[in-house]
Amino acid sequence: MLSIFIMYSKDRLEHLKYTISCLEDMPLYKESQKILVFDGKADFVPNDWQAVQVPRINGEFCWGKMWDAGVFSSNNENIVYLDSDRLLPKNYLELVNENIQDDLFIFSSMHFMMTQKQPIDICKSILSKSLEDLFNDDFAMTTLRYEVRHRDPYHGSGKNVMSGSTAFTKKTYKRIGGVDHWYCGHGAFADTDFHMQASIHDCGFLDLGISELHLSHEKLNDKNDEIRDKDLWILSLDNFIYYCEKWKLPLSLVENMAKKCGISRPLSYIQERLKNLRQSPRYVLK
Repeated sequence: MLSIFIMYSKDRLEHLKYTISCLEDMPLYKESQKILVFDGKADFVPNDWQAVQVPRINGEFCWGKMWDAGVFSSNNENIVYLDSDRLLPKNYLELVNENIQDDLFIFSSMHFMMTQKQPIDICKSILSKSLEDLFNDDFAMTTLRYEVRHRDPYHGSGKNVMSGSTAFTKKTYKRIGGVDHWYCGHGAFADTDFHMQASIHDCGFLDLGISELHLSHEKLNDKNDEIRDKDLWILSLDNFIYYCEKWKLPLSLVENMAKKCGISRPLSYIQERLKNLRQSPRYVLK
C-alpha cells in the first residue's frame, strides 16, 4: 500500500485539480492513503483526502515541517511525495509500487515545464506519448521546456531527486534525519540539501525515465503579491550560503551566484551573511 502526500499552497488550486485528475486515472490510487499538507489553513479538501495544516514560522513556510507532516501522517511505509503542480502518466504509481524499497529514492529525470497553459485533456494526451514520440511532436515541443532533474547531488540551482514526485520509505526518511528545518520561505535548496543528505547516507536514486509535466506559476508572498525575480534570487543566494557553509563547499560557488544576482560587492555580502549566520540561532533545528 502507498501513502501519497501533496504539499499545497492555496494559490495553486487549479494546479491541484489537474494533479488529482491525473492521479485518479492511475491504478492503485483509490486504495492509497491521500494526504494534503497545507501551507497554513486548509481551504479546500478533495474527497478521500486527509488535510494536515502546518503553521508558518515568522510568516514563512518551513520545508522540513511540510515534509515531516506528510511523512509522519502516513499510515503506510511506502510514501509518494508530490507537489501540487506536477502531472504524471497513468503507470506512475504502479512503477513506484514495483520498485520502492528501503534506502532508495525514486524520481524521473524527464521533467518538462509547461510554457503555455493547456486544458487537462491536452496535458493527459502529452503524458500518454512515448518519449520518442514526444520529442518528435512539434506541438508538444512548443508547449514544453525540458529541465532535467539531476540524479546525483548538484551544488547549485536546479531540479533534483527531491524536487517533488519522489517516492521513498518512511524508514529511510527517519534513518537519514529528514529535511533540514532551517530552510524557510521561497528560495529553495531544502530539496538540494536533502538530496545531499541522502547521498552521504548511501541511498540510491532510481530514474523511472517517464514524462513529468510541471505547471507554471508565479511565486507569491504572504500578501499574495508576486515576488520579484531579483528578490527570489536574493532568497536563493542566502539559502545557498547556508547550504555551502553546512557542507563545507568553496565560497567561490556562492560568489558566482552572488554575481549573477547583481550583488555589487559579492565577497562583502557573503561575509556579512556568514557572520550573521554563525552568530544567530537557526530556525528550528532537530
